[in-house]
Amino acid sequence: MRVLSQAGMLTTSIAAMLALIACGLAQEAPLAEIELAAPKVVMESDPVPPFTYWAPENSTIRNHPGISGVWIAEIEGQPMRYYYGDQCRASQFQHLVGQSLDALPGKPADAVWRMACSTCAVTSDLDRERMNVAYDNDSRLITSISCG
Repeated sequence: MRVLSQAGMLTTSIAAMLALIACGLAQEAPLAEIELAAPKVVMESDPVPPFTYWAPENSTIRNHPGISGVWIAEIEGQPMRYYYGDQCRASQFQHLVGQSLDALPGKPADAVWRMACSTCAVTSDLDRERMNVAYDNDSRLITSISCG
């Protein structure tokens, strides 16, 4: 059995401590901020939604009349767009809209994702923790990412 000298043990201990510190710093490093679209909207909601990237340009955003934490963007003559908040962290994936499905990272173990193609039938249930990834069936390009 080989015995380490005191200097060797000290060097090993310092290296181990530096590795642990570096690992801790890497885990605490914040994710890079993702710049989201900020369309011009008329805000008539109180409270306001955390993000507006989901709203069409020049739409009016209002609170849902019967469900707290749900917002509606409206433009006359167009279907209403609903926003269910960001509990599923969809805002962190908006940079993938327009890219191939292959660009999606691996799904975190605790996440619930629903993939739906443009011709796929989906249930109408609402799960604010679920991230919905809609994509074009032919091109396999992501068309939208939202919670709900």
